[in-house]
Amino acid sequence: MTNSARCRLRWLNWLGRLGCLITLTLGACAAAPPKQATAPGKVTPQMRSGSPELRAYQVTDWIAPDDRTLVVNGVDRSLFEARFRGGCAGLRLANSIAFIIPTGAALNDYSGIVLPEGTHCPFASFTRLVTSPAPARGPSASENR
Repeated sequence: MTNSARCRLRWLNWLGRLGCLITLTLGACAAAPPKQATAPGKVTPQMRSGSPELRAYQVTDWIAPDDRTLVVNGVDRSLFEARFRGGCAGLRLANSIAFIIPTGAALNDYSGIVLPEGTHCPFASFTRLVTSPAPARGPSASENR
């Protein structure tokens, strides 16, 4: 066998091994999807905003003005604002959510939500909003005439 034939054989052998290695690597990536970071705790059932079941979890309703913010109204009329790192894709359009609740936690300790399709969205922050009392109602200007 000539040197050029040996060189070609080595080259083909090397290319074949490289091809197998690439195939195995890509196959491993496809077989094992990345795991989502989940906050530890119990996951409630999926519930719509305003549903009676929410009261068992100290919540009366919730609203998602966008995919980065969730406003939760507690049964004691307290308001909480949840923020997500990088957003929670699909939150604004979700018709129900589940809360991730650490064992024995109060509403202000909730750690995230789960969307109906299974996306886990841990809170970057969950802050109680300070609301001012409603202004005192006095006689209106038209009644003083």
